[in-house]
Amino acid sequence: MPTYSSQFPDPIALVTVATKTRTNVMTVGWASPVSSKPPILMVSVAPRRFTHDLILEAGEFGLSILANDQKKLSELAGTLTGSKVDKLAKPEFETFDAEKIRAPLIKGARAWFECTLHSHQTVGDHTVFYGAVLKTRVDETKSPLVLFHRRYYALGEERGVYP
Repeated sequence: MPTYSSQFPDPIALVTVATKTRTNVMTVGWASPVSSKPPILMVSVAPRRFTHDLILEAGEFGLSILANDQKKLSELAGTLTGSKVDKLAKPEFETFDAEKIRAPLIKGARAWFECTLHSHQTVGDHTVFYGAVLKTRVDETKSPLVLFHRRYYALGEERGVYP
């Protein structure tokens, strides 16, 4: 029986974080806007993940929604641990400086969000980090990478406009 969470299509995003001494990137599938005014988004991270405590320490994070040609970055950021490997030092990761936070952002992505930590709460086996969005950038020429039922997809044919 498939898990309930695999039935939700999710944009693939990379969370970046930088403290005074460490920088890291990790893949998240659970990222979503939760408020328009003020703009707040959420990312869900298991406490056992290296990035979890870095977000708490930094008090901020970046979120890069990957483009559909960045599957390799999703796999690297999601299968290696930052406690053992400096993932952002790998040549596959090209970054640029954020304007409002210390963490770098991922080049070639569909969208980028610079967030300060608004709040967080433990929900089941994950911590939900709420980020107040300080800056948003979008590359409208890119299509997002999506995960559904543990498979990667690019968006397909447009079926209409939501009213």
